[in-house]
Amino acid sequence: MARFIYRFRFYFLALGIAGICPVWARELGSSESLEEMSERLETETDPERASSKKRRRSRSPMEDMMPIDRLRAQRQMGDIDLYFKDGVAYRDSLGFKSGVIQLYPPFYEGWANGRKVKGLYEDFVKDGEPGFTLSSVIYNERYYRETGKEFVNYFILYWVPEQYAFTLFQPNSFGPVKDRVREAIVKARKNYARRDQFDTFQDYVAFKFGRDDEIENFVDGFWIEANEGDYHLTYFYTSEFLVERKRQAFVRPLIATTSFILVRGKLLKVDIVKAYDSPEDIPRLLEFTEGVRDDMKTVNRHGESNR
Repeated sequence: MARFIYRFRFYFLALGIAGICPVWARELGSSESLEEMSERLETETDPERASSKKRRRSRSPMEDMMPIDRLRAQRQMGDIDLYFKDGVAYRDSLGFKSGVIQLYPPFYEGWANGRKVKGLYEDFVKDGEPGFTLSSVIYNERYYRETGKEFVNYFILYWVPEQYAFTLFQPNSFGPVKDRVREAIVKARKNYARRDQFDTFQDYVAFKFGRDDEIENFVDGFWIEANEGDYHLTYFYTSEFLVERKRQAFVRPLIATTSFILVRGKLLKVDIVKAYDSPEDIPRLLEFTEGVRDDMKTVNRHGESNR
């Protein structure tokens, strides 16, 4: 546990995906249809109106849909791997087993299966904690594209603790597990926490003795308890990853959550990690973590899926 509590340093896999797209051209005849002539005259007489009309026409109807509706449309167009339960999407191919029970992570528009990226799954396994099996890797492909197509920097990791793979938990039996997690974290803190890392002595003492709700100023690299419920215990932390290139290396800040959650009585560890861009990212990540936890319960409830 200690090696994960103290200052994660992720070494991300550079994807280096280069897309080569052929350009198709069509030679047009010299004849002009009535519609084309009308558009040409409209452009000549009222350019602004013609431009607005063209933008409306070029916009896909799916762009105006809600994300979940676009996924439903995707299903109707032939994506048979997509299913829905109570308004939450999931992919059959992303399912994994804990013991004999099949579980599914929720699936969101813009996200993709990390197992399809060569070496990515293996890279995360190397940094994994002994005794935990990495069962699913999902990364935000849209965010990856929008931030430069270099590194996977927004992702979710689902881990199955091997010791409890065949164990069924209830809130009362989950309580001792949460207590052991807290005890291990506090024990490790006493070994590595130093007074000069904290703004005040009060924060230092609260941190060392696990009184996280009393800590006023966050310290980089340390897990801080974010929230707890009957079916989850979530920690928040900041970290960094090292970007290594042939002639240079630089560090990027990260924010992340780690949650121990019960889903259909099975214990899972879920890491959600994102590159840090602005202070607003922190509450957004905590809100997203809560959404993932809730949606995970929804898609794994007993009952038939709907389409």
